Amino acid sequence: MGEKASAFTKGGCGCLLAFAGFAVIALLLGGSAHIDIGGAILLFLIGGLLGLLILWIYNKGKNDRGGP
Repeated sequence: MGEKASAFTKGGCGCLLAFAGFAVIALLLGGSAHIDIGGAILLFLIGGLLGLLILWIYNKGKNDRGGP
């Protein structure tokens, strides 16, 4: 898997896990949480795009300092 695909996947999964964490907190506080497949896909896409953005910033910084 390429560097960009890995960043997208990690970002998407991280976003879904963050939502799950907030859902657990809401449930523990007596609230409710639910998500449908469309919401899960959107969360994954948003997280993936954030992962790509972070990778781009990281690579830009690495190139600016002249590293390998």
